[in-house]
Amino acid sequence: MQNVVPGILQRLRAADIIRMAGLTAASLGQEYSRQGAVRQPERTGTRLSGVIDTSHISIAGNQEEDEDEESERRHTFAVAVDIKSSTSWESTCSCNPASTLLCSHAAALLYYWLAHPTAFTTTPDTPSPGEATKQSSQEEQKSIKAAQATSPIKVMQSDPVPVGDLLTMLGQMGLSDLRAIAREYDIIPNGLSRQHLAVNIQEALQQPEAVRRVATTLEKAQRQLLAALILAGGVMSDDDLRGLYERFSLGQPNQYQHILMALQSRALLVRASLSGITPQRVGGSSSLLDVGWYVPLEVRTALRVMVPVTRFQIESSEEKPEVQASTPFHLLADLLLVAHALAGYQLEQQDEWLERLERKEAGRANETTPSLRMPSNSDGSAPIPPPADTPSPAMMTFLQSSLQRSPAFLRLALHLLAMAGIVHQDDSGIPYLRVLPDATRLLLGPHCQETARDLFELWLTRSSYDALFELQEEGVRLRCRATSLNIPLIRQGDLDIENREALQLVVELLAQAPTHQWISLPAFARFFYRLNPLFLQKRQRHFSLPHWWLELEEGRPLRPLNLSDWSRAEALYLSRLLRGPLHWWGVCDIANAADGRLLAFRLTPAASWLLHNNAEMEQEEAQNYQDHTPSLEIVDSEEVLVTSSTHAWPTIDVMDQFAEAAGVLQGRLRYRLTPKALGEALSQGRTATHLLDLLHQLTAEQGEENDTPLSQMLAHLERWIASYGRVRLYTGVTLLETADTLVMREVLATTTLQDHIVQSIHPTLLILKQAGAEHVIDDLKRRGQSPLLHYKDSYGTE
Repeated sequence: MQNVVPGILQRLRAADIIRMAGLTAASLGQEYSRQGAVRQPERTGTRLSGVIDTSHISIAGNQEEDEDEESERRHTFAVAVDIKSSTSWESTCSCNPASTLLCSHAAALLYYWLAHPTAFTTTPDTPSPGEATKQSSQEEQKSIKAAQATSPIKVMQSDPVPVGDLLTMLGQMGLSDLRAIAREYDIIPNGLSRQHLAVNIQEALQQPEAVRRVATTLEKAQRQLLAALILAGGVMSDDDLRGLYERFSLGQPNQYQHILMALQSRALLVRASLSGITPQRVGGSSSLLDVGWYVPLEVRTALRVMVPVTRFQIESSEEKPEVQASTPFHLLADLLLVAHALAGYQLEQQDEWLERLERKEAGRANETTPSLRMPSNSDGSAPIPPPADTPSPAMMTFLQSSLQRSPAFLRLALHLLAMAGIVHQDDSGIPYLRVLPDATRLLLGPHCQETARDLFELWLTRSSYDALFELQEEGVRLRCRATSLNIPLIRQGDLDIENREALQLVVELLAQAPTHQWISLPAFARFFYRLNPLFLQKRQRHFSLPHWWLELEEGRPLRPLNLSDWSRAEALYLSRLLRGPLHWWGVCDIANAADGRLLAFRLTPAASWLLHNNAEMEQEEAQNYQDHTPSLEIVDSEEVLVTSSTHAWPTIDVMDQFAEAAGVLQGRLRYRLTPKALGEALSQGRTATHLLDLLHQLTAEQGEENDTPLSQMLAHLERWIASYGRVRLYTGVTLLETADTLVMREVLATTTLQDHIVQSIHPTLLILKQAGAEHVIDDLKRRGQSPLLHYKDSYGTE
């Protein structure tokens, strides 16, 4: 059994060595192997080791310059390579022990294995099958106990990030490779060192015209692979890039390496060490996933790749779709309706979602694993519970009785209002909801565009996994691993993160799509599948067994890499996102079939500033309330209904100042004109001129009639304003009165009277502080004057 060669070593090919080491190191290692530099080759399981002696090696050209200066002064290198699987390996070499790439000496060892596998002496170092089984069982038991004690999933960064800057990546390339790239950009490489070449190439890449000129020399398949990689984010591991190549059918498998070499030779694609791809490993091991491909930011900026789309012809379509146009800022107007409906809402015990949401906003969402017990299967799985911040059924029923909106929209509105702090629980501890005093100005005022962008960013970065959980409405089941006590073995915060990442991927791709044209959804969905089929479960691919999954039938998880399965879950998620939140945000218009299926969508002008954040949307400046009287309806002598919209903002602003908000009626804002609300406005120094002008304008448009609710409201309002007055009560003070103004001026000049005045009622009548009045009386007596004093007790008697 010990002499059996492991399957991973039997499947090793020269192309794999090139991927592991890079073209330059692989070619140099092949030459070392051919000239007999490998000494003392040994194999222990999947681990190959040996000594590379380069003292007698003579290589033509400039390849020797690729080696490090310290390595050039030495000729003997101890090297070992352990092939763990098709996607991971461990390598150590005395030339550079900290390297995450295979060096030329490790490549020489692998090439020698391909050419002379029988030359390797075999050393037994593996445990017996019984010992291995026992050890595996013990480790599994430890893992299960640890999972039950703490959360099983460690949140990790799922998007690969290149390590180092572009200059560092170029500096790690071989001298011959840098010279070839320099020639592509018309840089004369003669006499330039590696560092100087890297700097010159970086400067050339910062010139968009030079990058575009070089890109025009690419073949069709090369351009398509580069464009797809840019749209996918510009950073990708080896396996992911190969999968991308195969899904887009860009050529035969043997052409893949040729395409990569063509892109590398122009610095449009560089080899880079990546972080944030795989779980953290111990022992300093490396993985093929730790080394991937990176399109420099300069290249992505210069090429400006757009999403290829298939146009949808609305007029010539046989299905005669129903077009639903979105309205900019309509979501903000609906948010104000929801906020008015919730003002003063009495919270019940089941309305703990707001408190949970506040805890999550404070960063305490992942303190514990949910302890909700769910029904489980024999396979150790359980349904994923609803998000912890799901509004209670009682609150949803209350809102639906006031507003004719879908439950999905109301949940989104509640989350946005709560996350932004527009709706919050009363601070005094009384269980009811309050609304910010300036909520109307924030949502519909002159700066509502900034509010919309801030709320959109909140939705992208802080939303829960509502959109994912709502797939159950389409018949998709969400399952996760569970403990023996039927407790879901997953943190809800981790599901939130996965859903947010999916939202951001969709939005980033839509930002690269053309506007003002109808895009076929089926074609867009197929392109999305080819580009990123795992966008909804990115983190689960890092585990041998996923912690959660989607399924249509019990025990048969859907496979997102299969287009048919992807269309049953991920495609539905994409469709619901377009016809739901993104349509409500005003990002896209939609075209639905008769059965409700989404056929196409069209990005609106709002998408240009909401997705790109680089342009201001043209908004009609309407500050004259007289132009918006149709949005106002007088119900009776005290009640007013106003349409919630940005165009009606001047009217709503007047009502907010002089009327009392009374919830929502018939889908419009409801206000009541009361003496109390009017008096508070007048007390704050406001004048009722705007309110009177608004009502008079409405009277002129409807015609003058005596017994209408409008005429009655005007009569009541004018009577209240005419009878309005202010009363101030002073206690613990002294009233000072002089015979005339001359006497008052004399007293002010000769005493400390000025320091004790509370209020001047008349030039000869002042209100003084009680303690200060005694000092004034003493000053007058010292000057020989005797003021007339009147004393009153606490009952008002003299």
